[in-house]
Amino acid sequence: MLRIAKYILPVLFLLTISQGCRKDYFYNGINDNPSQLRNPTATALLPGVILQSAYTWGGDASRFPALFMQQVTGAANQSASANLYNITPDDVDNMWYAGFYGAIMTNIDTLITIATAANQGHYAAVGKILMANDLGQVSDFWGDVPYTEAFQGLGNSQPKYDNQAAIYATLHRLLDEAIASLEEDDGSPFQPNANDDLLFGGDLGLWLRFAHSLKAKFYLHTVKVDNTALAKALAEIGDGFEEGEGAFVKFVGSSATTTQAPWYQFNTQRADIIFTGHLNDIMDAAGDPRYEVYYDPSDPSALGTLYGSPNSPVYFMSYDELKFIEAELQFRNGNPGGAAAAYNAAVAANLIRTINDDAYLTEVDRTAANITLSDIMTQKYIALFLSPEAWTDWRRTGLPVLTAPNGNVLDGQLPRSLFYPSSEVRYNSNTPANTRLTRRVWWDAQ
Repeated sequence: MLRIAKYILPVLFLLTISQGCRKDYFYNGINDNPSQLRNPTATALLPGVILQSAYTWGGDASRFPALFMQQVTGAANQSASANLYNITPDDVDNMWYAGFYGAIMTNIDTLITIATAANQGHYAAVGKILMANDLGQVSDFWGDVPYTEAFQGLGNSQPKYDNQAAIYATLHRLLDEAIASLEEDDGSPFQPNANDDLLFGGDLGLWLRFAHSLKAKFYLHTVKVDNTALAKALAEIGDGFEEGEGAFVKFVGSSATTTQAPWYQFNTQRADIIFTGHLNDIMDAAGDPRYEVYYDPSDPSALGTLYGSPNSPVYFMSYDELKFIEAELQFRNGNPGGAAAAYNAAVAANLIRTINDDAYLTEVDRTAANITLSDIMTQKYIALFLSPEAWTDWRRTGLPVLTAPNGNVLDGQLPRSLFYPSSEVRYNSNTPANTRLTRRVWWDAQ
């Protein structure tokens, strides 16, 4: 994926400059920002929004959940405070403005608009899938968020917040529209291709499977608040990712920091997170062979080669995650045999993805007679190292069982949502009040 290199520098430049004009950048979007393209095209926008997404997913969107879920430990500076849940609205401001809203979803919205106007239906479909992917993550962090009135520029500088139930309906609508479009010939000679599609190289079949995989994930999130969600999620599994597939960006990893993976950059520049904690402990105790690529065997407090290298990948979703989703769904549906089969396939797939050897499966495989929800969620927690989905899973299921660190500021509870960012509170009077990190989002019903 050497073609990524030519896009990294301008993307990260936009991330930097957007912090200095967050208000205008968030609300006015690409056509009103002097650093951005004038008269942009879908093919010019697509690689940038993919890379912007990957950089944010591998940045704060990974670090906060990893700290909360004790996959890593904050050892100094702001990370030490976050480790004790002592975070503020200022701490998430950058992720909102310079990340999801400022540098990603505003540009995706522009991509969809431009592609639709140009009758480039498949580009618009790809944009809708990317929008669903990022909007879903934003809503999972904060709950109610702007969408229907966002991205309107000066026409609406204080967009309303849509409730999370409505946001989830929007996610499925976006994905359904994208699926319908990708399943037909849009009649345009302009198609996503190997030069601009940094996820799938223009393979529309993979985009279709990504869309179905996302629908399964989003339906799973809502099983406690929607009694139809389980069946709907199961119906999506067969059309989702197949063995060996996944949606990820692998960074180039050259000597230039602008081409290096976000966790590598953070570790070399900040070095205030160590790779110890509950996940480290259970993998080390179990003799899990993934330990040697997750953590540095010569220094267990250091991140290992898989995710700690300059050219490490950032995953949005993978085949093994989809199989863990299926395992949980089958278990909840009263089918332990199907749950065990999907669980074993998920563990094997993750072992192949991470160390290219699935022999360890014999140590942790399960049958219909002994499969438990704890088995499924514990192995998923291991497989989704540094993924924000691990926090979503814990909020839904309470698994794995975690104990808040000594000195935490939440009286022994773990965070269940993020504060709204300080700039949003300051500039948008529609911002909901949130004075508690223990506030539950809509799908996190008790």
